[in-house]
This record gives sequence, C-alpha cells and structure tokens, in this order.
Amino acid sequence: MPNGAGVLRHEAFGEVSVEVKYIRKGDIMRKISLALSVLLLAASVSCSSVEKVKQENDVNQSSEHIEQEKKEDVVITIALAVEPEPGEFDKFNSADNGYRIEYVASHSLLDDNGDPLMYTTEEFNKQDFDMLQRIINKDDIDIVGAFSFSNPAYYEILKNKGAFVDLYEFMKDDPDVNPELMNKHVLGLCENDGHLYGLPSAYKVHTMIGKKEYVGDKQNWTVDEFIEHWNAMPDNATISGSRNAENIYYDILRSNLTSYVDYTKAEVHFDSPDFCKLLEFCGSFESNYGEKSELDYNAPNFISTYDVTGFSSSLFAYANSGTNETLVSHIKDGEYTLVGYPDSQGQGAYISTSGEYSICAHSSEEKQRAAWEYLRQFYTEEYQQEHVVQKYEQYIDGEKVVSYSSEGGFLINNNARKTTAERICNGEYSNPTYEIKGEIFETPLPTLEDCEFIENYVDTINRIDTELDRSLWEIIEEEVLAYLGGGQDIDTTIDLIQNRASILVSEKS
Repeated sequence: MPNGAGVLRHEAFGEVSVEVKYIRKGDIMRKISLALSVLLLAASVSCSSVEKVKQENDVNQSSEHIEQEKKEDVVITIALAVEPEPGEFDKFNSADNGYRIEYVASHSLLDDNGDPLMYTTEEFNKQDFDMLQRIINKDDIDIVGAFSFSNPAYYEILKNKGAFVDLYEFMKDDPDVNPELMNKHVLGLCENDGHLYGLPSAYKVHTMIGKKEYVGDKQNWTVDEFIEHWNAMPDNATISGSRNAENIYYDILRSNLTSYVDYTKAEVHFDSPDFCKLLEFCGSFESNYGEKSELDYNAPNFISTYDVTGFSSSLFAYANSGTNETLVSHIKDGEYTLVGYPDSQGQGAYISTSGEYSICAHSSEEKQRAAWEYLRQFYTEEYQQEHVVQKYEQYIDGEKVVSYSSEGGFLINNNARKTTAERICNGEYSNPTYEIKGEIFETPLPTLEDCEFIENYVDTINRIDTELDRSLWEIIEEEVLAYLGGGQDIDTTIDLIQNRASILVSEKS
C-alpha cells in the first residue's frame, strides 16, 4: 500500500465504518474532512433509501386501497326467471364504475351436459312463487321486470303492491333519460296514481282492421256497433278468413282478455254485458272442436286482428302485389279503418310494452341509485338507436346475403324513434327488393307522413295491456271451449269463468 493511503469500507446503507491503517502528521485534517464527507454521503444514501422504501410502501398501500375499493363495489342484484347468456353483464361490470351486477335465476335452460331441461307447470309455478316471496320478504333483490317470472302476471301484481320505487324521482335530474325525452302519452298510461313504477323501452299497438265498405270510417266501436256491421255482411263473410267458432273467439275475445281483468282492484269482469255478448256471438258459428280449420281468403273478410309492432313491421310489411303502396297508405286514404276491439267504451285498441324494468322499494338508497345507473342506459337515444334493428350478413352458396331484424316495437325515446322512422323511410333497414314464388318485387317504403299517421293513432289509444295470468288463461280457455263445443250453455260458462277467475285473482293479488 502506498504511503499516506487509507481504506474505507461501506458495509451497509445507513451504517459506515472508516478503517485507517496509518495517519501521517499533517494529514489529520484531510482525514477528518474525508471522514465527514463519507458520513454525509452515507446519510444521503440512507435518506434516499428510506424515502424509496416510503414511496414503495405508499404505492403498496395505494394498491391495497384500490383493491379494497374494488371489493367494495355496490352490488346490484337482478331477478331472472332463466339464467342469462354467459357474459351478459360483463361489459357493465368491467367498466370500473363502482357498481357490479349479479343475478338470481329460478331455473336453467340447459343441464351440465348442455342438454335442454324440461319443467312441469307445477315446477314453473313453484319457482315463480318462491321468487315472488323472495322479492316481497327479503332485501337482496334490487331490479325486477316481467323477465323475472315465467308467468309475467306476477310482475303486474307487484307493481300494485307498492314493491317498487317511483322512477320519476330518478328521471327528473337525468339529462339524457327524463319524461321530456320519452313518449309522454305512453308513460302516462304506465302510471299508477301519478307514479311510474316500471319504465318500458318499447311499445306495440294491438287493434283490428277492416275495409271501410264493411266497417265504416269510425275508429273504434262498441259491441253493438260491431254486431250491427256484421249483420250487414254477405252470408259467406269471414273474420280473419274463418267462420269457425274457435277461430273467431281467438281473434275477437282471446286477444283482448286483459280488458276484463283489473289487478289493481283484484277484480275480474267476465260477467259483463260485453263479454257475454261477444262470447255468444262466437258461439253462433259452427265449432271445429279443436281441429285445424280451412281459411277462405276469397270470401269477403269483415275484420282481422292487427298488431302494429313498429314503423316497418306489421303496418308496412306487405303491399298489393307488384305495387309500391304500403297498407298504411290505404288506411290514410280511407280504404281501411282501424276499428280496435269492440267494447262498450269504444276504446278497444290497446298498447303493450316491452323491456320494462323496476327498482325495488326495499333496496337501500345507495343501491337504488346504482340500479338506476345500470338501467338508464337502455333508454338513452344512443343505445336505443343502436339496438332497434340488427343487420345480419351470411354467405349462401358463396354469395353474401344481407337481412335485417324487425323492430322490437316503437322506441320510448323520442329522438331515437324519430331517427328510426327516417332511416326506415330511406330504406336503410331493408333490402331494395323482395321475392315471392320466384317473382321479384320492389320493397315498399313508408313515408314520414305514414309514420306520423301511426304516431297520431297511438296518441288516441288510452289503454295499456297487462299480462294475463297463465292459470287464469287456462280457466277461461277450458270453459269457453266447452261452451263452443256444445258441452255447456252460455250462462253456466259465464258463471264458472267469473267465479273461478275471481278466486284466482283475489288469491294472487
């Protein structure tokens, strides 16, 4: 080792030792200065290392905090009758918005091997009853709809039991989903004492239609007016192409049975003069005893049921062969009349809804708000417009074939509904031509005036449809078919339906 040299050894950060082999005279101050420099350097390293550890601890603590927050997402539970498709809620759950959707389902469609599962009516009824009791008596379900039950009538019953919150309270402060942006007429029909317990995403119209020469030009009629016009028809006239008692019952009465049920008051009115007259009218035709009947499309047709499920569906789905005229054009011109279902108030046409959701009243305020954040997406202009019609492309024999889905109903969002009408009228949701028996026809397209005509007709309808209880349906069907087949008289039939239906509705309501 050279003269005057020393050895420094740094053993660990935060701890420094200085080993001096020898010190010559005159070097003492330099050695002290060197030692102080080393100590300062060590202190600096020590502080830097401590700060580094602190930062790492902060990062770890932050990560733990974030992980803890993720674990504390507000969980919203939706009730389903059937298990959803895999990944149904993944998009919402992966959005890292502080909310998470989970579900409870009554049954599966497939077993573990992927084979279809079969259930009896009794099993379906038990599943629905168990779900109903869970919604009423527990607080672990937050979102409910008709989709929550195999028998959707239970949903209607819950709406009348105070089970849900008023959705107007959430809509009033929402810039994208509020009453001003929705169809107010339809919302009004969905109200219960001014409260909105279920918000639909779409709606459809159910009515009857006939040629003006047979039914006149009055929209909607009473039972007496209906029978009067029928009595003036030719002897071979039909209703929806049929002269069989059962088929006429299906069109005239069965399609409108909900008008005789009031779940709010837990009442049925199958002993009303309207129902009695119409059932007796059906019984005046020959029974086919449940056999398939032959339809006569060449005979004069009095009326037919008419379901208007969108701007491009039922109302515009067909035209006179070889022409580009839509049926609505003939209605506007007065050749056809929308007469509704016959009833004493002349209000026989009705509206049904779909995609309806409710938020449970027993859920906490935090969960109710979280539930609304999930549900509101279905009513925004962007979402509704994106999902109203789907385009499908497939290759058949090497050639690309494009098809479009039908509308699932008229959209509740005004702007989305308006845009849909414009795109349908422009032909964006249909192929230019269609083929019938090898013959090519040009696809008829409605005009904006046609769409406005239908919108105005919707505004004249003042009845909303409710789902008919399956058991109630079976009671009516059993007794009516016994009457039409000659097994019992009209008075006995009415009494049996009214009594059995009254008991059932009162028990379930």
